[in-house]
Amino acid sequence: SDGIYFAPCNSSPATVVFRSNSERTNDPERLTLERRGLVCCPVLKLEDRVRLLNYQNNFIERIDALRNLPNLIFLDLYNNCIEEMSDELSFVPTLRVLMLGKNKIRMISNLDKLMKLDVLDLHSNRISKIQHLEELKDLRVLNLAGNEIS
Repeated sequence: SDGIYFAPCNSSPATVVFRSNSERTNDPERLTLERRGLVCCPVLKLEDRVRLLNYQNNFIERIDALRNLPNLIFLDLYNNCIEEMSDELSFVPTLRVLMLGKNKIRMISNLDKLMKLDVLDLHSNRISKIQHLEELKDLRVLNLAGNEIS
């Protein structure tokens, strides 16, 4: 076992993720849940110190369950099944890097609260129009390669 445990959530269809104390103590700021077959973002218990969260290579359809992550600066959802940038992103104003390459996103949205965003990777999606980036004053890197922008 890698010290990461999954359990059903009583109050919703979501899954809850717990780490063993030793696993959390070992790397309190980083949580990697790549290639776990996840279809939704799990609720993360006792993970308020997490700064880097990796959900690469899953089947996640919606950005969710970010409310209990007050220190999150790096969110990686590369190669999932996300179709829209949900308003859940507004709950992580600390975010500096958002990796959403290789998804099914059609429109850039819900970034207005991410004032610290420095890197936004949206390559290989279905975006046809560049919009809703005006508020992102700190944005230095924007990757829109492989989209449907004309």
